Amino acid sequence: MVEAAIAARDFRRAEAAVAEARALAPQEPRVLLLEARLARATGDTRRAQRMLEAAAEQRRAQTGEDRASPFLSTSPPGIGASSGENPFLRVAAPEQGTPSRDPVSAEIAREMAALREDVSPRLMMAPAIRSRSGSGGLDKLDEISGQLEASTRPGVPGGRLTVRATPVAISSGNLSGDVASLRRFGTNALAGPSGGTAPSDTSAAGVGLDIGWRRGMLALDVGTTPLGFRTTNLVGGIEAAPLIADNLRLRVIGERRAVTDSLLSWSGQRDPQSGRVWGGVVRTGGRAQLEYSAGPMSFYAGGGYSTFEGEGVADNSRIEAGAGMSYAVFRRPEEELTTGLDLVYFGYDKNLRHFTLGHGGYFSPQSYAALNLPVDWRSRSGDFSWRLGGTIGFASWREKSAPLFPTDAGLQAQVQAAAASDPTLLARYPGQARTGVTGEARADLEYAVTPQLRLGTALHYDRAANWNEARGLVYLRYRLDR
Repeated sequence: MVEAAIAARDFRRAEAAVAEARALAPQEPRVLLLEARLARATGDTRRAQRMLEAAAEQRRAQTGEDRASPFLSTSPPGIGASSGENPFLRVAAPEQGTPSRDPVSAEIAREMAALREDVSPRLMMAPAIRSRSGSGGLDKLDEISGQLEASTRPGVPGGRLTVRATPVAISSGNLSGDVASLRRFGTNALAGPSGGTAPSDTSAAGVGLDIGWRRGMLALDVGTTPLGFRTTNLVGGIEAAPLIADNLRLRVIGERRAVTDSLLSWSGQRDPQSGRVWGGVVRTGGRAQLEYSAGPMSFYAGGGYSTFEGEGVADNSRIEAGAGMSYAVFRRPEEELTTGLDLVYFGYDKNLRHFTLGHGGYFSPQSYAALNLPVDWRSRSGDFSWRLGGTIGFASWREKSAPLFPTDAGLQAQVQAAAASDPTLLARYPGQARTGVTGEARADLEYAVTPQLRLGTALHYDRAANWNEARGLVYLRYRLDR
């Protein structure tokens, strides 16, 4: 009952079951072990440690084990364990001495090691690359970054405090020199038959800073878009996920995030004709979602609303809604296979995906609907753990026609007058409607080099119509045992 309630994050039911079990069997160390797991799940690590120490003491009294058992040492040699983020990391046996043959003592030792993984300070370094297809100088994007992270558990508020610095370098490539391509950027459409000038600032580099805190059902963070980009914004968010009924959770998120679709939307650019800087779009909004778990199945449904703002960019808004379910085909101690169904809808007020002055350079269709079928397989073997998954889907989206200069009526009037005498010049971007198959593939791999040091990689590939994006990172995470 306790394990099932924790898995469903029904902590009130779990507490009641633990209290009942303790009344029935006050000398049973497995009851204390369950209470420790419950305390760890709720973020109360001090209570978890007390319960594990008491459970080990009770079990030693029952079995007559040596009181110098390594299971209660502050840093048991050779014991590694899973973190809250990955339940399939290695749990190794002690390297020194003779491991206990008692399964309960061994289970207590594994739980103590898992707790140590949660509470110990960590350092992480994660270089990453990202590549989005598109037209050079416009919506194409290549990114190289290197996240540096340190995290610990502060004494008073508890939870985990994380500080990050992320150096980032991005590039959109070179804009083609033909007239039609040049006219797609800035105010080049008003430069006459020559088509104007290609932008000179097709790359940007900076360092993003962020500090975050998480405890149980509450998480918050605050930071900046990369300092050194042409525009810089304050970003952050807060998330709360309280349990409101048996097996029913409400997740509420409020956030302000950078739009990283393109160099224009993320960093901003300078128009070579007018000298104006525009771009640096941020999304501000919130969403709420209900989540229900029942055995191997879980369901969710929710929606949200966001506004989009940027320097010299037309304001925009988006509504979104989604629903879906997941099903655990099988669950074993070191392996799990899940599948499901996701329904997605969102729609923007304006189409601002272009790169003339006033546009934001981000995908913003007036309606987008998709049905996705994901599959996810997690497993581990010894020091090696992995998560492999993929999604196949079908999507339909529609974009309205958009003016070249949505924020400047004077410029729009000029380009309309020029288009009247130049059939090669368009004063508006045409609308379009498309449908097609979408796909996604992902792989997360991790190897425990030592009980404290882990080496991992994460790979991701998305494709829709003639657009694709690939992301990859390699990370080293080191745990500083106290």
